[in-house]
Amino acid sequence: MKTSKTTFLKFDVQKLFLISFFIALIGVSLSMWGASWDITSHLLRTPETFFTPSHMVLYTGVGISLISGLLGLSLILKNKEVRGRPFVFGSKIIIIGALMQIIAGPGDFYWHEWFGIDGLLSPTHLTLAVGIMMASVGSTIGFARIYSETGKNSNFLKIILPISFGVFWFSVMWLIFFFVLPISNGDTHNFNPDPIVALVLGVSLLPFAFSLVFWTVSKSSNMFGVASASALVFITMNVTSNIFTSEKLLFYLPWFAAPMISAIIADYVLNKSTSEFIQKHADKISGAILGSMFFMFCFPMLAMTFLEFYVYNDVLSYDVIHSSSDIIGNVWLMTIIPGAISGMIGTIFAQKKLSIRI
Repeated sequence: MKTSKTTFLKFDVQKLFLISFFIALIGVSLSMWGASWDITSHLLRTPETFFTPSHMVLYTGVGISLISGLLGLSLILKNKEVRGRPFVFGSKIIIIGALMQIIAGPGDFYWHEWFGIDGLLSPTHLTLAVGIMMASVGSTIGFARIYSETGKNSNFLKIILPISFGVFWFSVMWLIFFFVLPISNGDTHNFNPDPIVALVLGVSLLPFAFSLVFWTVSKSSNMFGVASASALVFITMNVTSNIFTSEKLLFYLPWFAAPMISAIIADYVLNKSTSEFIQKHADKISGAILGSMFFMFCFPMLAMTFLEFYVYNDVLSYDVIHSSSDIIGNVWLMTIIPGAISGMIGTIFAQKKLSIRI
């Protein structure tokens, strides 16, 4: 009877941790979507104050993440018997991420007060972005490890895992954007990267990171469709925050079919292909396919990095995206091969460094 009660208590605590991971996922999703929308609002030159709708969404997400961190902390402190469980590591990362977000929130307010309008890359923005991504990492690890412990029979986790990975993927993209996009020139500080350095970093890091995340999603589930679903979540967050919020860019919507199709094909190669040759080189092939479309995964923001080489006289590259479809199409074609190479390297790295843990 005692053993049965102990088992029930452990299961109940695991459910509470699962709830904390779900709360963190909601918070991170709102934070990332709000932050992405906020950047688009800046580029569209909407009235700049701290109390904007996009900021409200962003910091509502921060507050929800804080709730998750507090719940996780209380569960860890009150339940010594579960501290060694693998999924608890996810809560510890969420707690650290929540603390970073709490520091960054007031810090960003005072940065605005002291230095006026800032660019993307500022100390407070970077702290906030890292904190959000850590909360995303924590919730994803938590979901994945509970999914593994439960024998992969939970329908809830089968649905929530690709969503969690998709949000994490989106946060990875934005963290890299801090060092790639030419939108870090504020009223008093100019942190814009050198255009050539930004170009090299974008072409090498983005497809590498994307293929690594995609491979991890696929191997964590070993099921066709999960990685594709994560790509759909990523694209949906990007489109709704950066395209729907800018009417002039709506005509680009059909272009996003290309990255979605590439994700489905890469997912099929990893999980469904019966060809002996493809099975032998599935990781490399899938990485190349997914990496080749990194430019459209990152559109419209990444287009600014490339358009910097075409605009002069202090013209903001974002202002010409809607009228530069021919140039953008040519840039997209030029990025396919280097993106495929970087994507292939990403899956090779993942296969060597992550396969044992997965």
